[in-house]
Order: sequence, then structure tokens, then C-alpha cells
Amino acid sequence: MATQRAHGPERLAEGTGVPIYNQESHLSSETSSADTVTPIDSQGETLGNEHSHPSGEENCDAVSIATTHPTDQQLPLSESLGYSGLIGVIGGSLWVLGIFAFLTFLWFGHGSNPEAADATSLWRFIALHNYFPQTITICSVALRVAVGIQATICTSMIAALLLEKYGAQKRDVAWLSIMRSLNGGPLKLGYLLLSKRSLAAFLRVESWLTFLLIAVTLALQFSSTLLLSDMDEFVVLGDQNNTEFRDLIFFNTEDDLQGTSISQEFLTQPPVYATFGEVQAGFDTTPDDSGLSDTGLIQRSLLPISETDARVSVREAEGTTIVMSSQSSCIRPRINAVYSPEYSSVFLNQTNQQAIGQIVGTVDYDESFRDAGITPGSLCNDTGCGAVGFDCYVPSVGENAGWQTVTCGFDGVLGGSGPLNWDPVWDPADGPWSRNATIVLTITSNTVSRDWIGLADNITLPEGNPYGEWLSYERGSGHFFNITLCSFGFSLGRFHTSMTSTGSLREPQVNVVRSTYNHSTADVQTFMGVTEPQGNHADRHIFDLEILGAPEDPPGDPASVIVDVGSFGNITVDRLTGASMESTMYLQFSPAFAPNMSLSLCYACNFMGYSVTPEISLLFSDTVSQTGRAASALLSLVTTVFTSVYYGYLGSLEISHAARVVATTVVRTPGPCSTNGCAGYITVSTLVLLHVICVVTITALYVAQVRYSRHDNVWHTIAQLSGDDLTDVLKGAHDTSDAVIERGLKMEHDNHPLRLSRQGTTGRVEVIRI
Repeated sequence: MATQRAHGPERLAEGTGVPIYNQESHLSSETSSADTVTPIDSQGETLGNEHSHPSGEENCDAVSIATTHPTDQQLPLSESLGYSGLIGVIGGSLWVLGIFAFLTFLWFGHGSNPEAADATSLWRFIALHNYFPQTITICSVALRVAVGIQATICTSMIAALLLEKYGAQKRDVAWLSIMRSLNGGPLKLGYLLLSKRSLAAFLRVESWLTFLLIAVTLALQFSSTLLLSDMDEFVVLGDQNNTEFRDLIFFNTEDDLQGTSISQEFLTQPPVYATFGEVQAGFDTTPDDSGLSDTGLIQRSLLPISETDARVSVREAEGTTIVMSSQSSCIRPRINAVYSPEYSSVFLNQTNQQAIGQIVGTVDYDESFRDAGITPGSLCNDTGCGAVGFDCYVPSVGENAGWQTVTCGFDGVLGGSGPLNWDPVWDPADGPWSRNATIVLTITSNTVSRDWIGLADNITLPEGNPYGEWLSYERGSGHFFNITLCSFGFSLGRFHTSMTSTGSLREPQVNVVRSTYNHSTADVQTFMGVTEPQGNHADRHIFDLEILGAPEDPPGDPASVIVDVGSFGNITVDRLTGASMESTMYLQFSPAFAPNMSLSLCYACNFMGYSVTPEISLLFSDTVSQTGRAASALLSLVTTVFTSVYYGYLGSLEISHAARVVATTVVRTPGPCSTNGCAGYITVSTLVLLHVICVVTITALYVAQVRYSRHDNVWHTIAQLSGDDLTDVLKGAHDTSDAVIERGLKMEHDNHPLRLSRQGTTGRVEVIRI
């Protein structure tokens, strides 16, 4: 008996030898159980029930079940997306978010403290090794790979949604169907949507998601360029390094110390306002009711580093350094004197004469100290100090130049045989009014040349008007000169010190416009701590200094070696180092230790005395005129001279000792956003956020609405193209290009829309006409 096919009699397709089956026929009731064809799987085992049914009734039940149309229900994720799709969507999203989190760490991992002081070890490692460009580039590549994979999966899901929900023109059905399994990204899908030129197609959420996916995917291809645009120089605190500090002179017995300079070379050269460490003392030079102004003991130390950039990069330093202890004090003097005009020899007997004032007289130390309520200490012997003579000049200033200040040294106040006897020069324990301190009259004036021209000689100096630590004398309408008696002492010593800074360091400079009186010393005054209010060390950009004790010199160290310096006797190398600098400093204030030496610490003035470089002059005069405190000005002057002499000697300090330094380094890092902005990071963050939203939305729509598509499965996409409406197309496409097929479909009248759905009669899933 001939076997009958399950779907009716076999017939041949027109014009072909290929048999096709009548889908509308039903199983014949005459078919016997013996003739029934039992389907088998690829392993040769029967599919369906576990036991076969020989009876015709049972066989009819099985056939009835086989021809029942399935219900279109939501597919499980393991089928609709598959494991590869789930890994791509979920794993890819976690990967993208992980990369974004790591990029956020790179941008903001520097912490809240300056110079990334509290940054994590990983961030500091990347920064200090200059790995940021490489790290950002690798992250960008990883981000683009993940985004590309997800864009491909999303293209498959959107193609399935479009094909099942809305369908497509006949010429586009094959593209959409194949895209559900194989595609190169969303560009082709976007082209298909644009080619429709239909407003309804553009209004679909799937279309907008497609265009957004394309835009974000393309934009993220430039993520590396965008992120690297945020790179800028950033100061990062480095790790602790072991180094050495030079702190001792290497003395050769053939050296001639008598060749020590007796000139003022360090006052005539531009100063070095090098950052220094200061013991947390704080000082206030506001005079008391008796007119006493005093800085108290100030201890400052310098780093043995000659380069400015290297000095300001240090944040912690521990080792042996030179420490200067100094103190300045000023009181109102008891003066008996006469004053006279002093004419410049250049303009003598000419109509444009220039004149200054000259004051000659004595200062009564005993009365001055008694008025101020101070004990002079070792400055005076048991019988008292008595009166000391002086011969000083009062400057006349240029028109509109403001107050200008000078100092005038006394006779015999340096004590002993001078600092070159290698004895301690000044003992901080004795205070400022003691032996070997330098005592000067500080004179500030706003008088002009005409205030002195034509005066008689030897006019008795009247009793001055007390004003703080000053005595004030009027000389001309609205013009005055003020005088105060000041003392300052300093000494140098080697100590084991620690210098730390909680913020950035900066070395200021005096800005001078030499063709005018325009200048500014405000930064240097703040740096020196002579402004009111004073400001803390961080505000002043200097170190906190802690003196830990004596130098850590091991036995037999060169510091304790005694050397013979000829006429000056024997001395240790340690003391020789400090005494050499001290003697040079003293010689700056009083060349050759001669009496009545005036320093021209004014810039826009006429004066007779030793010239000083404008930067130092302006700082001194501005400090006096703006604060009224001569003691503060003298402290700044001593610090400036110490700094210049120290770095002048640094090249001669050839003996080194171990030290530890923590310094900053300048690297290129992203951010910080608060100062440099983060346009690249913000752009990439926005794109990543849009991408994740797009992926989540497409996945949600796909899982909820797709019924017939299975991601990354090929056979079902091909099988679903076998509907009647595509039979002729498939027959004609076996040996031609897509362009020919699509061009032909555009010209034919049957380029009707098709949609993926279930055939109503057979239950097959295929593309059917809408």
C-alpha cells in the first residue's frame, strides 16, 4: 500500500522538479499504523512519546497533538537571548560599568588633600610612574570592545523587534532576518530605517534606539582622545628617598681664611628669597606702652638645595642643616644731637641743589633702657653703658615716593675683637641687648630736598614726639623723620632638624619697574611673616621647623676634627663652618667693622651710605612704612642676608651627611576637575550612561515582546524566510547579487510589506504578508 504524506498529496512546483506539499490537506484516516513515519532525532532515537502506539486510535491522538498550533508565549531568556547574548548584555554592561568606575577612580582618586597626599597606593603608583596615558588608552580600548559587542547584540534584538512588530518591505526582510543572528553592527540597520523615508518609521522607539546606539557607539570610538584631553600637569607627593645634605666645609690647611670678603657683595646682588623652615614661635612686634618692640627669638633653617624648583618640591626633609637663631628689638632713644644740611657735591652751588640731613650726637643707653623698662644684659658693664656717639644721615626722598628708611651703625658695638676670633658671636640666651649684637639707629623719612636746603648748621635737635617705638621730628610742612634705636643679633649652628610642609611652597620675588616707583613687596612681606596679621606657615608657604637636637655625627666624623687656621688658632670643622658664614654676614652690615656705617635701605631717596640692591631696599622701606615696625624689617633683612650668604657658601660645603627627603613631582594626570575641568570625562561618562540605558531598554523590549527570534541562532532565521511570499525571491537569488534583487523588488508591484509571524493554517513561523 502506498504511503501517504502527512500534509497531503505530493505535487511539483511550477517550472521545477522540486516537490512541494499541500499545506491545507490533512492526514488520511486510511493511513495504517504500519505506514506511519516516526520521526527520529540525530542519534536515531524516536522523538515524542517514550513508547510507540500500534493501535490506530493512539496514532491518531499523536498526530492530532503534532498538528496543534503552539501558543505564542514569551520565550525563556536561555532561548530568546541565549547564553552568549546574556553574557554580552549582562557581562558586557558590568564590564562597561567597571571600566567607567575605574576611569572615575583615575579622575578622582587623588583624594581631598593637596598634592594627592591621601591618594591610594594604586593611584600614586600609576601617577609616580607616569602610567596614566597608557592606563587610559587600555581602558578606552576595553570600553570600545565591550561597546562594540553590545552594539552587535542590540542590533540583533532591534532587527527582531522590527521584523516581528512592524515588518518590513519585501526587499529588506532578508537583511532584518539575518541581522537577528549575524551582523556587523547597527550601521546597516540604521541605513535600512533611513531608506524607508517614513514618518511613522522614525517615530518608533526602536528607530530612535537604533540611531542613539549608532551615535553613542561611534562617539565612543574617540573615547581615548576625549579622555586624554583632560590630562594636565599635577603635583603629586612622592615617596621618601634617602639622600645626603651638604653641611660642612672641607678645610685644607693650605687654604687662606684671611681672604674672607670684606665687601657687601651679598647686599648688592639680587636676593634669594628661598623657602625656609621656621620654628612654630610666632611673633608680634607691636610695641608696648614703653615703646618696646621685639620679635622674640626666631629660628630659621634653609635646605641645602641650590635649585629653586627642587627646593619648592620638598615636603618633608630630615637631616643636618644650618639653623640661624636671631632676634630684633627696637626702643625710643634718648638723643642729644644737632642736625645740619648736607649738600650733594654734584649740585653744589647750583640752582637745582640736592640736600639731605646730617645728625651728629650721642645716644644715652642707660636712659633709653630705663625708659623702655629693659635690662641691657651683657651689652653694658657694671658701671653702665653711658652715652655712645653717632654720626648719621637722614634721607630726602623723591616727590610722591613715600617713606624711605636707612640704618646707621654705632661705634664699638660689635664687641671683642670681632667675629673673626671664632668665639660665639651672639648668645641667644642673652637677648638682643647684649654683647656682639648689632645696634643701629633706624631712620625713616618723607622729607624732600627743599626741607633741608638753606638751613643753618648745627641746629639743636628738639625733643621728639613719642610714636610707638619711634621719636618723630617735623622738618617742613607735612614732612617728618622718625628715629628708633634697634638691636639685632644672630648666630648659626648645625642641628639635626626636621622640616615639613602641609601645602605648596613658593619663593616670591620683588617686582620692580625701574623706570618708575611702581613695585610690590607684599608677597615677600607675607613670606617673611612681617605682615599684620602674620599668617601661619602654610599661608606663608614655608616649612614647619623642628630642631631635633645635636647633629647625628658618628665618632670620628669630620665635624669634630680640629683644624689649624693659622693666626685664628685651632677650631673644629663644625664651628669653622658656622663662623665663616657668621663673619661674612657681619661684614654685610658693617664693612670692615668700621663705626657709623649707614646702609642705604631706601630706593627712591638721596642718601650717603653703602648702596643696597633695590629689591632689598624696597622690602626694608616698605615693611617700615606699611607696618611701622623696624624690628620686623630688621628680621627680614637678617633672613635675606643669611639666605644669600648660605647659598653663596653652599658650593663650599663638600662634606655630606645622610638625610631623608619627601618631595613632589610634576606628572600628567587627569583632573583635578575643580581646577582644570573634565570635559573629556564628562563627555565619555554621558556616552557610557546613554549606552547602558540604550542596552537595557532594547533588552527589556526584546525580552518582553519577541516571540519567534532566538539570538545567535542561524537555522531558524533561514527557515523563517521560506514563506510563500519569498519563494520566488529565493529561487531567483541563487546566482545574483543583493543589489540586483533589491533593484528588481523596487520596480515590481509586489514589494509589499511582510512581517514575521505564525502562519494561521499550518502554525509555521515565517514571514507573511501584512
